[in-house]
Amino acid sequence: MKRFPSAKEILEEAKAQKPKADINQLHALTFKLMMKYKDTYYKDKVGEFLCRNSLANLPEETKLKIKQELLRPVKGGDIQYSNFMEETSRRISQTFQPISGNLAELCAEKELIDIGLKLGINYKKRVEHTDLIIYHPQLSGYSKKHRVEVKNVSVRERATRGFIFDGDSMIGFFNDPGEFTNTNIDIIDEQCQKTGGYCYIPPVILERIRDKTQNKRFKPNTDFVSDMEKFVKTGII
Repeated sequence: MKRFPSAKEILEEAKAQKPKADINQLHALTFKLMMKYKDTYYKDKVGEFLCRNSLANLPEETKLKIKQELLRPVKGGDIQYSNFMEETSRRISQTFQPISGNLAELCAEKELIDIGLKLGINYKKRVEHTDLIIYHPQLSGYSKKHRVEVKNVSVRERATRGFIFDGDSMIGFFNDPGEFTNTNIDIIDEQCQKTGGYCYIPPVILERIRDKTQNKRFKPNTDFVSDMEKFVKTGII
């Protein structure tokens, strides 16, 4: 079975497929590619299983039925799984969770790279418990910084708690407007008011919750890169 590609490799594949993709198009494409590799992973595992000596002599029709059953979606409690292997395998879950988060971070970082920001000079990654830190160099040699928490597709309570401690702004690729409850919006807005930051979310989600976020510090995530560029130049957003 082939090695599962890293988040960086998936990002590079997505960029090659659609070089002019905006941040949301790029993230959607990386997610699609990840799911493709996930399906391939399962199919390869089933193929390996059916090639075992004890099964090699089974009729092809029987092998096909076994394969279809092994790959059939199953439901465990309230959760829908791709197949029974996903339901029972902790290893695959542990593989995809960090990759999914890394892809979101890489998509955000690509925006910084595209405008010429340099790692280690204009921004750092995964320091001080924060995903990204953007720096504005001052004449005194002291750097003013802006912490950015990068989230993937879910807000979750722990995301809002983590943001309060570790972020001045948050950028995410959220896909469920229902997660933006009044409570979550107020928590995020209060933190952004304190830090001078914003919560950057996909434009389609922002439009769905526009009535809740009016006059609050929420922006489309397509504005993220221009705001970070402004911070590097001026020290404010």
